[in-house]
Amino acid sequence: MQCIPFFSSLLALNHLDKEYTGWLFLPGMLFGETAAWWKNTPRRTPHEGIDMLFFADQGEQRRQLPAQALVPPIWAGEVVALFDDFLGSTVVVRHPVMDGQGWRLHSLYAHVRPLVECGVQVTAEEPLAMVANGKPRGMSAPPDHLHLSLAWLAPGWSATELNWPTLWTSPGIRLIDPLTPGL
Repeated sequence: MQCIPFFSSLLALNHLDKEYTGWLFLPGMLFGETAAWWKNTPRRTPHEGIDMLFFADQGEQRRQLPAQALVPPIWAGEVVALFDDFLGSTVVVRHPVMDGQGWRLHSLYAHVRPLVECGVQVTAEEPLAMVANGKPRGMSAPPDHLHLSLAWLAPGWSATELNWPTLWTSPGIRLIDPLTPGL
């Protein structure tokens, strides 16, 4: 499995595939970083995924993901949770991928407006959400960016365990860098 088709689908759904030459990440936008790219103080916990906002176009100019950009799932799966976050909502998809010990792969798409409901089967070609274009609720993070996280969830653990305050501390969750080659 590779995330590369996800990036291609994201770009194609938003008619950016002919313009795009590469994602641009500020310090703090990548997995595990403790810097906060939108403020001068560090995060309380390491970043749980990646923040996608900027890309380079054919002219090597920095462009921004459009407001209300359509978001596909990384892989096919079932929507197993929807919950509010500080810029919109988070959609959680359970994928039919398990490790050798029964842990199940889940993807989380944050700061979005869902286009699906819980229990729906999704394919990697269709949008499941759009970037929320919301206003920060007491936070200084800019709207209009997609946060993407990947996590293994332990056997017997519910998708409701996948909430932002406990992602790093729960023993039933193992976070994965979405940019890891060979996923």
